[in-house]
Amino acid sequence: MKKFKIISYIILLIVLVVLALTVYTSATQNNEQDEAEKVSSEIRYLDTKLVDLFNNMNNIQTRNYQIYTTKIEESRSAENSGGGSSGGESGSSDSSSDSSSTQDSSSNQTQTENTGKNYEMQASGILTTNREIDWTSCKNESELIYTSISTITLDLYRLNVSQEDILNFNKDLDSLTVSLEEENKQLALDNLVKVYEYIPKFAQTVVNDTLYKTVLETKLNVFRGYAKLDSGDWTGISTNIVDAINAYATLLTNTEIDANKQTSINKGYVMLNELKNAVDTQNTSVFLIKYKNLLEEINNL
Repeated sequence: MKKFKIISYIILLIVLVVLALTVYTSATQNNEQDEAEKVSSEIRYLDTKLVDLFNNMNNIQTRNYQIYTTKIEESRSAENSGGGSSGGESGSSDSSSDSSSTQDSSSNQTQTENTGKNYEMQASGILTTNREIDWTSCKNESELIYTSISTITLDLYRLNVSQEDILNFNKDLDSLTVSLEEENKQLALDNLVKVYEYIPKFAQTVVNDTLYKTVLETKLNVFRGYAKLDSGDWTGISTNIVDAINAYATLLTNTEIDANKQTSINKGYVMLNELKNAVDTQNTSVFLIKYKNLLEEINNL
């Protein structure tokens, strides 16, 4: 009987240990998964902010219309006037006297002015928009990144992302900020490319979404070409766009991609080749039109 109790205790102890290990392993896996999802969201945030900065370098809007406001001034006047006269006459047998009095009222005019706003949608296209850079907006966007960069850095460290890449990312971000402060367009574009190069690297370690990682690699090559527009290096741009096409082409044969997205993937591939055709025209406006349309398409994948 005593022997049976000992065996029962041992079995119970083993069961408890196994349950404890199972719970611990499950909790650890869930925690790691939560951290990975958090960092994935942070990478997407950085991606969005940097893409906005790239677009700002040519004042490109990601929508075809902008809302403008104009002031409306409305005047109302009210005029109040009033007048009256009174007269009295008295007479006697010996003499008579006449007296009269008049009272005039003055007119008072008051004017009140109300100011409102009229909202108007205007077309915002590459050919019709002033490409002058809004440096104030660029500087604000850059500062917004800094508000979350310390948290993102710590999260990347926890997920064993290359420490060298993290340090260099922060250094290159500082260089980008300096070039924005100096309002140096070409230097800002070059630094934007350097900073964006880390986004696919970080995603490769953290993100499990093959489609998204491929889109990041594709955009990186497109941005490398985009940064060369002002220098007129069409040969270099052509090489970058071909690299983008080759990176993106892997999605066409990937059977793991959601079939519902295949139409959009195919459309993106056609638009990339259209961008390559734009390079052949060596016309900046044509390139930017197709660049804008491409980004709107693949950013939604």
